[in-house]
Amino acid sequence: MSDINDFADQLQADVISDMAESFFGDRKELDNALEAYAAMVKEFLPVIENLFRAAATLRLLLLDEATADGFCAELGLDPCRIPLAEEAPVLVHESLPFALTGKGRYITCVETAYRGLFDAIRDYLHGRCYNDPKRPGRKRMTMHYKRLEEIADIINEKIHKANNDRSVSSMLRELKNMNPEQMEREDLLGDVCYRKGEGVDSDMCFMPIDFDGYCFPEVVELPPVNEVRPAIKRFCKRVYDDRRDDVRKVMDTFRGR
Repeated sequence: MSDINDFADQLQADVISDMAESFFGDRKELDNALEAYAAMVKEFLPVIENLFRAAATLRLLLLDEATADGFCAELGLDPCRIPLAEEAPVLVHESLPFALTGKGRYITCVETAYRGLFDAIRDYLHGRCYNDPKRPGRKRMTMHYKRLEEIADIINEKIHKANNDRSVSSMLRELKNMNPEQMEREDLLGDVCYRKGEGVDSDMCFMPIDFDGYCFPEVVELPPVNEVRPAIKRFCKRVYDDRRDDVRKVMDTFRGR
């Protein structure tokens, strides 16, 4: 009989040990996931900066808000498709394709800036492949909006499960129920410890990721340059004819002069 009791005690101890290992292992995994997510957001910041700089560069060449609105109307775009980035520094292009006339150079500058914003938005939303410097032959993807959104959803689902299905109070109840003698004793921890969502649960629950709280820019992909090139040329010709001096000044800034 003693052997049976010893076996039962050891079995119970093993079960309790496994439960505790699983419980605290899951929490450690979530801690690591939240830490990794913070690092991903930090990795994403230069992508946001590049997006704003690309938008600022195109807006520089479009002279002012009214002209930028006219540009979007010519291309059939909502003006909000070009993000506002008034304080962002422009992306300087010291080398541009050759053009015989000032008008031709302006068209080239605007096409280049538009393509830069198109690429920046695509990289922001979907990322860009690059060669892994640590593993030759392997491709990696830059951090992007869609990936951060998806990972936040996955982590938040795990947090919801940890806070509800595997809360501290639920584990304490399971452990207490495994010991009939303990159930008959006075509950030293107090009932509040076993009420879902209260007491120790509220102190030890995980806070879900507030993805909207990051206030990442809301952007929409632009049509490729080849689809809007005729409209860009028409618009740039009119602007150059009407405001030649202003155009020359912003082109000098665009080219780092």
